[in-house]
Amino acid sequence: MKKTILALTLTTTMLFSQAGIVSANSGVDEILKLQPDISEQELLQDVRMIASNTGQSEQSILDQIYTELKNDQKKGNKEKSELSGRSAYGATGGTVSVGSSAKGNFYYTPSQTAYLNHGHVGMYYTSTTIVESVPSAGVRTISTTARKVDSSGAMVKSVTTSSANRTNAANWANSQVGKSYSYNFATNRSTAHTGDKNCSKLIWSAYKLNGGLDLDVDGGLGVYPRDVRDAKSTALVRNI
Repeated sequence: MKKTILALTLTTTMLFSQAGIVSANSGVDEILKLQPDISEQELLQDVRMIASNTGQSEQSILDQIYTELKNDQKKGNKEKSELSGRSAYGATGGTVSVGSSAKGNFYYTPSQTAYLNHGHVGMYYTSTTIVESVPSAGVRTISTTARKVDSSGAMVKSVTTSSANRTNAANWANSQVGKSYSYNFATNRSTAHTGDKNCSKLIWSAYKLNGGLDLDVDGGLGVYPRDVRDAKSTALVRNI
C-alpha cells in the first residue's frame, strides 16, 4: 500500500512539473495583471525555456519578470504624472510630427495603449520614413509627417555605432514589415528575432543582429521602450 501511495505521489509530482504548474504564491497572476494580453501558457512556456537555458529556477525568473514590470510601471506612472497637462497621452498620437532624422536613429514618445503604459519607439528607415510596430497594424512604415506625437517627453535619439551598422539595422527592421504585433514585453529578449514583435523588440533585435549592440538599459528579461530610450549606446539628437 505504501509503495502504491509513493508511486502515485511521484507520478503526480512529475505531471505537475511537466505541466509547468506553479504555486499560487508564484506571482503568475500578478504578472498577468500587468501583461494581460499574454496567456498563462505562453508565460510559463517562456519561463521554462529560460530556466532550461540559464539554470535559474522558474520562481526566480518569475520574480525577475514581476520586478521589471513593476519598475516599468513606476516609470510610466511618474512620466504620466509629469505630463498630465497634455491633450492626449499616447493612444492615437498627438499634433506634432516626429520630423526627419538620420537613418538608424529612433524616436521615443510617452504612450499608453489600453492598459499598457510602456511608451513607444520607432526607427528611421529613411530620413522621412519611420518603421515601427503598433498594435493596430503590426510592423509598418509611415511617413515622418504622418507620424505625430505630443511634444512633451518625445525625443529623437541616435545609436552610437558605425554608419554601416545603423544602415543595416534600419534595413533589417524594414524587412520585418508585415509581421504581427506582440504584446509580450515580459520575456521578449528570449523570443526569436523572427515572428511577431512589439516596438522595442523590433529596434533591439535590429541592433543586436547588426552590430551586436544591446539596447536595453538594465539587461533584464524584457526590453521595454524606455529601456531602449535609456540604453547606454544612445545619445539625444533633439527633443520633439
